[in-house]
Amino acid sequence: MATSPVAIELLLVPQGRQLNFAKELLEIIDICRRAGGESAPWELVAHNARSPFVDTRNFPAGTLIEYYAQHLSQHGQEVGRSNVVSTTQS
Repeated sequence: MATSPVAIELLLVPQGRQLNFAKELLEIIDICRRAGGESAPWELVAHNARSPFVDTRNFPAGTLIEYYAQHLSQHGQEVGRSNVVSTTQS
């Protein structure tokens, strides 16, 4: 199945970092986060996420925080991956 990868948008909101993305009813979107730069591992922070997804975890000031969305079919097969979005914790 060939579809376009999901695109995500990162917004800073009072509650934390908000990720916006489009999702079809039966599609699965997993949100992955990496905190601390390229040497840090990616971690799954939300399975079958809904938009908007708000990450409320606090990090030390100056921490680089990155996200991407993994797009899966309703059967769990990888379809695509979003762009990486990032911000620095203030």
